[in-house]
Amino acid sequence: MPRSIGALLRQAVDRWGPRISLRRRREPLKWSVMSWAELGERVRTVGAGLMTLGLEPGDRVALLARTRIEWTLVDYGVLSVGGVVVPLYHSNTPQQWAYVIADSGTSIVVVEDRVQMEGLLPFLDELPDVRHVVLIEVADLREIQSAQLLDELEREGRRMLRERPGLLEERLDRVDRYSLATIVYTSGTTGEPKGVRLTHGNLLAAVSALPQVLKVGVEDTTVLCLPLSHIYPRLAQFVALETGFCIAYAQRVDRLEDVLIEVRPTFFFAVPRIYEQMYQQTLARYRDLPPLMRTAFRKGVAAARDVRGLPRPDAGEAATERPLLGRFKLAARMQEQLADKAIFEPVRAALGGRVRFCVSGGAPMNLEVLRFFELAGVPVLEGYGLTETVGAGTINPPGENRIGTVGRPLPGMRLRIAADGEILISGDAVFDGYHGLPDETALALEGGWLHTGDVGHFDEAGYLLITDRKKDILITSGAKNVAPQLVEGALRLSAYISEAMVFGDRRPYLVALLALDEHEVQAFAARIGLVGREWTALIREPRIVRLIQEEVDRSNARLARFEQVRRFRVLPRALSIEGGELTPTLKVRRRAVSDRYDPLIQAMYAELPPA
Repeated sequence: MPRSIGALLRQAVDRWGPRISLRRRREPLKWSVMSWAELGERVRTVGAGLMTLGLEPGDRVALLARTRIEWTLVDYGVLSVGGVVVPLYHSNTPQQWAYVIADSGTSIVVVEDRVQMEGLLPFLDELPDVRHVVLIEVADLREIQSAQLLDELEREGRRMLRERPGLLEERLDRVDRYSLATIVYTSGTTGEPKGVRLTHGNLLAAVSALPQVLKVGVEDTTVLCLPLSHIYPRLAQFVALETGFCIAYAQRVDRLEDVLIEVRPTFFFAVPRIYEQMYQQTLARYRDLPPLMRTAFRKGVAAARDVRGLPRPDAGEAATERPLLGRFKLAARMQEQLADKAIFEPVRAALGGRVRFCVSGGAPMNLEVLRFFELAGVPVLEGYGLTETVGAGTINPPGENRIGTVGRPLPGMRLRIAADGEILISGDAVFDGYHGLPDETALALEGGWLHTGDVGHFDEAGYLLITDRKKDILITSGAKNVAPQLVEGALRLSAYISEAMVFGDRRPYLVALLALDEHEVQAFAARIGLVGREWTALIREPRIVRLIQEEVDRSNARLARFEQVRRFRVLPRALSIEGGELTPTLKVRRRAVSDRYDPLIQAMYAELPPA
């Protein structure tokens, strides 16, 4: 194994030069392609261009863009000359971008378009380390100092390569496994993002481990639709350097359906939310069927479970199906074939018709959705990993998939369960530490093991089951990490909201339970002529509901989109120590409130289709 990502790319170019490495959709049914040789040359020009801006080994380059070929070119270019990539989430706010840029000590910022550039401009005076800004898309930059287009950067890079041949290779040879490669920011328990420091050795360990379980190669193609600012899809990008598979960029999730049909991938990486949407589309078609057809649908699915020996949803994971004999077996076979034709074949077609398996990571996945895809003949292999492990930890092997688990440890990864049930991980992929946070690093790596904050256990076959989260961090089904304290704090900024509890773990969006400040609400009610109302009737009054909605909207404006509350319910009374919802130190007992008001929470998800 080469000793850096840049060296791994150089090896890939030598091995597969004329083969297609990347595909980009120009317009429907029209794709441009880039060979491995072309990719290698473009990366060299980007790397050399960055050197013309004075980029030295260890310097930070912040990268703000959606999933696109240029993201990959800049990522590889920075890593090839010893720089450190700092991804910025395009869904975050400019204030959050500025925080990460400042905390990481970024000197060069690469942004996608003029809108992002204008969002950052008010903060540039407060970011003295930033020396240059590079824009991917063409725009007028004459009034912005120290800014240039990516095309101009590459042109300067080509000039440098002509004038100083061999300089880039000299820089690449100085990068080794111990060199810092990237700082990826994740939400901390207090809401402040933490920079996860990953070395080239960390990345290479994960790259080496995955292909030993997932057998993919130069004949394979996958589609990338997830933001490359997440470590999970970025790991897939790095694995391509080791295995040679082709990557097609969906660029936007709302184009994914068409892209899958056009590309016809052989395997697919996604987060649970995408698989849930496919499942929901099938259910929507089911709800539109006449009653007799719905009955046939249910019988066909049941028959498919029976014929394939899969447990019913209400039978328990350990349950075994009754054997099917004689005419009952024949009838079940016919129903199963009808169900496959009417239900499951369209699912396979929607994935392009060639997918051997899918991989799900970033968040836990609903068991019924997993069973559905298994019935469709497209197994979804759940894995488990953290940003601190380059997204690698465990995965279900193809052909040995155990639904409800996140699989076995990957080669080179060691896992054990602490006395309190916490999952601990060790291995070469485990991170270098949190940027500028030595105390948190020592705590996370206490005893030489990464303390994940997740609780779980191994089954009899050595597969890991995650049973709970030790910490309060929420992971939505779109794989977004949300610190609930941050969102709840924003809600409590309202004079009318005394307490807020946010929910959304494994869910497509956030909802909240709100306790109101009775004094402030009553005062507002008096001002608009609502007097003498009982409290339970007052909080249902349309003008009061509209007031709280405006307060929630105001709170959402301070947050990134994935942190915003989509629905809320007002609790009939304040939380209290006597009611068991607050501790003696007035901290909310999250589990107690969740259990008590579970019907309200479920109702909020039932009434609003996922976005």
